[in-house]
Amino acid sequence: QAHGVEEMKESEAGEAAWLSKLLSPDVVYSSPFTRALQTACIALQDILPKSHLVVMREAREHKRLGGADSTGVAVGEEIRERVREEIYGLYEDDPEKSAQVLKELEQITMDTSSVTEEWWGNVLGETFEEIDENLEALMHRLRCSRGSLAGGGAVAVLVGHSYIIRTIFDAYLMKGAATQYRSLRSKLIPCCGVVAARITWDEHGPKILEAMPLLNTTLERPDPTEQGGHRASSCTCGRNKVEIPCVIS
Repeated sequence: QAHGVEEMKESEAGEAAWLSKLLSPDVVYSSPFTRALQTACIALQDILPKSHLVVMREAREHKRLGGADSTGVAVGEEIRERVREEIYGLYEDDPEKSAQVLKELEQITMDTSSVTEEWWGNVLGETFEEIDENLEALMHRLRCSRGSLAGGGAVAVLVGHSYIIRTIFDAYLMKGAATQYRSLRSKLIPCCGVVAARITWDEHGPKILEAMPLLNTTLERPDPTEQGGHRASSCTCGRNKVEIPCVIS
């Protein structure tokens, strides 16, 4: 029992260290899709005035055949206006709250320079080759982020989607990762899930050295037969897997 208490204390200390970085990032990136930007603007409103919001085309969700929920409709500054309209609609029954949220939105610096042209995939969806190219471009942008870490690296928050986040862990989580984190390679993160990761680069490319679920996000142990590489399977959003607390299953 004492051993279990010590493990809990270590876990809490580890989460506290990650949360301190989450609350003071050097940059916040978000997918261009309105639902992701709404999440960033509302959930991260306390930290965004200190750190600008960069709309990252590479953080978009993978495009499937048809894929209505993975097709954009706005580019450039039109994206900000669309986010404003959607947030207004979200709070239209509470004028006071709506006015407050929209005022806070105006204080957020939103960089849309990488999405001034059509940034979503074509109606036939993306090939695995295109997904890999997009993933490499995303990781390159993260590597080029400069900030407060030793050596000039940055603490970055990425607001994305189930498939793209799973693909990142599938491709780069080190093979020796703790058993409880291996499900990140093959399971979808629920919409409310938060997972921290430490990424490094060497001559072979990026590696995720460690990962930690935050804010009551719970990871299930993976099936022993799961080996990752499941980016083409499972449902497209993971919402039918959400429990309280959030569970990747």
